[in-house]
Amino acid sequence: MNKKLKIALASVGVLLTICICIGISYAYWLTAKTQTDANVAKANCFDTVFIENSSAINLEKQFPITDEQGEALKPYSFTIKNTCTYSANYQINLETLASTLKLKNLRVKIGTKASNLLSNYPDASVSKVISTATDARRLTVGTLDTGDSMTYELRVWLDKDTTLDDINNTVGADNSWQGKITVTTTLATDITNFDDGVIASYPKLYQGLIPVRYDDSGNAVVASSTEEWFNYGKHKWANAVLVDCSDNTIKNKYFNSDMQLREDAVGKTISMDEILQMYVWIPRYRYKLFNAANGTVNEQAVQIEFEKASADKSTGTKNGEWLTHPAFTFGNTELPGFWAAKFEASGSTDNYQIKPNQKSLTSINLATMYNTSRSTILNASKYGLNNNVDTHMMKNMEWGAIAFLTNSIYGRYNDASTCIASGCEVWINNINTGYGNGTAVDGQVQWGPSITGCAGSSTSAGVSNSQTACASGYDWKTKGVNASTTGNQYGIYDMSGGAWEYVMGVQKDSSGNVQVASSGFSTSSLPDSKYYDLYDYQAADGVGYTRYHLGDATREILKNTSSHGGNAWWSDYSYNIYSSYPWVHRGGSYSDGTYAGVFTFSWTNAGGTTHSSFRSVLTAG
Repeated sequence: MNKKLKIALASVGVLLTICICIGISYAYWLTAKTQTDANVAKANCFDTVFIENSSAINLEKQFPITDEQGEALKPYSFTIKNTCTYSANYQINLETLASTLKLKNLRVKIGTKASNLLSNYPDASVSKVISTATDARRLTVGTLDTGDSMTYELRVWLDKDTTLDDINNTVGADNSWQGKITVTTTLATDITNFDDGVIASYPKLYQGLIPVRYDDSGNAVVASSTEEWFNYGKHKWANAVLVDCSDNTIKNKYFNSDMQLREDAVGKTISMDEILQMYVWIPRYRYKLFNAANGTVNEQAVQIEFEKASADKSTGTKNGEWLTHPAFTFGNTELPGFWAAKFEASGSTDNYQIKPNQKSLTSINLATMYNTSRSTILNASKYGLNNNVDTHMMKNMEWGAIAFLTNSIYGRYNDASTCIASGCEVWINNINTGYGNGTAVDGQVQWGPSITGCAGSSTSAGVSNSQTACASGYDWKTKGVNASTTGNQYGIYDMSGGAWEYVMGVQKDSSGNVQVASSGFSTSSLPDSKYYDLYDYQAADGVGYTRYHLGDATREILKNTSSHGGNAWWSDYSYNIYSSYPWVHRGGSYSDGTYAGVFTFSWTNAGGTTHSSFRSVLTAG
């Protein structure tokens, strides 16, 4: 018999001895009767309530057991709730009151985290709550928004590898451990998150959103909130993704049971197969009015100042005055910012996605687009979201907020007069999956969906027909970045060319009612008014740009107001909505060349076409 085998047999012998002893009497192993009263942890302006739902940490098997047996124990359940008007950070400790057992012999499992020996959890002595505690271990941390709560299940058991030597070979002695759960709280703003020193409102990472950065190969990597995962002064907008939380393997890879991001997920590359949707943070800002009186003006860098939602709104109406961009007022809520879809919609109405290298979702009317955008929150658990967020189809004003940010020193400008390397204008996505003139039907090009995240070879490249993918070297990781709002991978794509994008902007009829046209909406089925921008009535196809609103990047960016056509900045299309075509669509399509762009706007009846798509916004509910 070799030495290794002898050792293994000896260990088994010890354990068998223990099991035999336990069969006679096992009560000496472990006792714990703790946490019989509720705790309330108070911190300045808020209370985080700790509610005990069961009588004690339940140790049904008071002898060494396997991990499988331990994880099947009845849990000790508790709920913490943020009752303040501010977001709160929390830390959950397990603090030892008294013990004759070694911490290395106690195994702990909280939520869906893998079980671990208590001695392996981070030392929390500096933050312990119970002054007489002999030891404190941090089990988990997280953040709760106002009114949110989180329930945890805790299991503690004696590790299977515990031997008689660990208890000093004293059978029947009072070997025991006593511990208590404690919760400490701080204001969420007390966390030392990365600060780029530019934006005023930190990106709002709603439950389910995973902050990401991009590695040297262009892959999305889970970012730490303490590292530089965004920097608007460097044209690096904050990015986040939603993964498929209907797949428990994927969900547990990135989130704990409380849907807080796992600490060990930071640095992991996220497979595009795991991602369902990708978003970019548009921080709240005000801008200096430059053409408030319906005049004409040439291209220029829009002057922007970032501000907090709590700041007094700027309400300028004249050139040189400041105006808080209207996109950051959502109904009666003042927003710190909003998450804009990084790409045009893709997938299907039943499996809605926002990701690159996909066919744009087309051939559906506007009402179906709107309902598809809302499906994200209606199927919140699939995306890891909760009911504190809202998803909707992008409004014309929200498009305008992105367009102005793009045309600023935080987007395509380095300073007031100098563009980034690829120019001040966003390059076109010129990919058409339909047929070209060579195989046209009745002499007409057959339009198809575009491919998300592609770029042509310039701002005005001609359409590339019958394509199934981006041109070589022009996808979203390579030269395709020239078609993003920042000229790099951190911006928003498909806002010039690709598909025409319907937005929620529509005019009234002569009686003041919304003109539904071919949208699929009826007057009675329209959503709440906060979900669309409303414009005054115009009966016929005329110029009349005065009906548009400051901030929607239409009337303010015209170089010519006397005619239709390529009169917007960068020669982008400018066409008025009117009675027959009352809805707004933006960006142009793959075939529009120089006329496509972030400032392109035109009319539509909002029916389904093969080259019309949309994008979503995710924000506070």
